[in-house]
Amino acid sequence: MSKVWNVLGGIMRARNALFTTVILAAAVTACSGADHQQGTAERNSGPSAGAAKSPDCGPDSTLSQSDWLDKCASETPAEKQPDTELAVGDTFAYKDGLKVTVTDVNKITQFGEYDDKPEADKTPFRVKFEVVNGTKKPYDLDSLSYSAEGGTTGGETEFITVEPGSKQSTGRLAPGRTGAFTSEYSIAKSDGNTIVFTVSRTDDAFLKDDSAYLGDDPNWTGDIK
Repeated sequence: MSKVWNVLGGIMRARNALFTTVILAAAVTACSGADHQQGTAERNSGPSAGAAKSPDCGPDSTLSQSDWLDKCASETPAEKQPDTELAVGDTFAYKDGLKVTVTDVNKITQFGEYDDKPEADKTPFRVKFEVVNGTKKPYDLDSLSYSAEGGTTGGETEFITVEPGSKQSTGRLAPGRTGAFTSEYSIAKSDGNTIVFTVSRTDDAFLKDDSAYLGDDPNWTGDIK
């Protein structure tokens, strides 16, 4: 009889474990499905440069991601576009009032004597961006980190040091003030001209907001001009 009870006890324990697993899985799913967002997109409402050419915006389009955003965005309602996927010229507004706008992506043509001038098979470029401190406290710009990668067929970029025209984001930005900064890179010419630029925050106020830091970082896509 004791063997029977042992078997029944084992079955009950297995059922309880399975029930607990199902409950935990449901809780994790509910949590992961929560609306974790760092902020919202404020898109450049200017006319699409390619609208008059009737570009191919269908599912089989051969346009790059940057060209699709530039030429086909008017055919897709803004509310259906992820807030974290932006084009050059768009602004990402964080929930606490901080705003970041990528204003331009340009090829670098001027170098200082001691700058990192890439080899001939690489394209040097500069990402220009603005930060608006809409919070009530000075913002430590060293809490912003950013990266760039190829957006055509992938491709890694390398940080480079270029003196002329450079303005690194460092120090503190006072409340209500706007700062204009740059970040310089190079990418293999074989990886194309489309760049994806990503901004991340690591300041304490941001990290304490669970609904924000669990959200995706904003990305800007644009071509090197």
